[in-house]
Amino acid sequence: MSESLVIRMGAGAGASASWVAVDDTGAILGDVGTGTLADAALAATSRQAIVLVLAPALEVMRASADLPLRSGPRLLQALPFALEEQLAEDVDALHFAPGIRADDGPLPVAVVRRVLIEEWIARLAAAGIRPARLYSEADAVGSMPNTMTLLVQDDIAILSPADGPPATVDASAAATVLELCIAGDVEGETERDPMHVVIYGDETSLAELEPRLESLRPRLASLDLRALVDGPLPRLAAQIVTSPGVNLLQGEFAPRSSLRAYWPAWRLAAALLLALVVAMLGTQLAEAYRSRQQLAAVRAAVDQAFHYVFPDAGPVVDARAELSSRLQRLGSRGAGGNHEFLDVLRVVAQALGSSGGARIEAVSYRAGTMELRLRAPSVEVLDRIQNQIGQTGGLQAQIQSANASGSEVIGRLQISRTGG
Repeated sequence: MSESLVIRMGAGAGASASWVAVDDTGAILGDVGTGTLADAALAATSRQAIVLVLAPALEVMRASADLPLRSGPRLLQALPFALEEQLAEDVDALHFAPGIRADDGPLPVAVVRRVLIEEWIARLAAAGIRPARLYSEADAVGSMPNTMTLLVQDDIAILSPADGPPATVDASAAATVLELCIAGDVEGETERDPMHVVIYGDETSLAELEPRLESLRPRLASLDLRALVDGPLPRLAAQIVTSPGVNLLQGEFAPRSSLRAYWPAWRLAAALLLALVVAMLGTQLAEAYRSRQQLAAVRAAVDQAFHYVFPDAGPVVDARAELSSRLQRLGSRGAGGNHEFLDVLRVVAQALGSSGGARIEAVSYRAGTMELRLRAPSVEVLDRIQNQIGQTGGLQAQIQSANASGSEVIGRLQISRTGG
């Protein structure tokens, strides 16, 4: 499960910041920290968390646009013209960031002055912070069906209606704006059904606001004032992680590479993948080593058997070719039997190579039957050789005797063609 560090920026260049860590479900991980942005950067580094930043709500305007475009550069180009009449400033001085459209509804948009977002990004970069996403803190208030949600802190109130973009007003005007929303006088709407109102804030702000709301209580479905003992950040952080708003880092302000930002979320998967690759490579190397050992054992067994049959032979490079050559020199009458001997010898060599320590002490071959005297670590090794020869098809092996010799066993093995 990935971890995010949500940083709430102050309004001015020298303003303090606060931060808190949350998981994907919005659960708070640890206490709220306060200090400079550099302190927040240290917290992000120590936790290896994805960094999300909340900008002052008063500096970001939220609006809606009716545009058929869904996304892409054309949408970013069209937004200034679609919202131009709603804005008092020159659109060239503003940055527009589209959100995610809900079904066929209007497109949510965040608007901020370019100089401000450039200043925020510069302040964060100077502190060593590269945020994955940058939101207005108004997006973190959250909304619920048929409910007006307010966050009141100091002299600012953030209103988040059930079906519209959030807005920021002076805290002293919050009761008046709320009354207008209840009465349905905004933009000439007819009176609405009774709504629920939930107001978050510190105890002082709620105590100042409550008397002005009493006259509205009979016209509401419910009025709930909730004190935030630990401040607003834990609630804002949980909300923005589980229900993201409009990310301001789009267009020219989009991060050039988000790999570093998303690395904490993928580091466990990357570690598991690396471990899997190392394990597979280790297995393949081990198999290759075992194969080389088995091949060396087979070659040693073939060489040993060859020198028992031909004691005068020197170093053997190609046992099969050397054996064929020697047998041909003995005469052509036994040519068929010679090939049979060679085939039996090959099977015996393979069985000895994988037996685990058996050695040939004597070998003879007459009338299609091979007699072997073997020295093995145990009777079980002799049984293993017997079974392996029998599994090759066309041959059968019988243990004629097995006598102890110190810690080893001297065995006689007879090998012949099946049915012969």
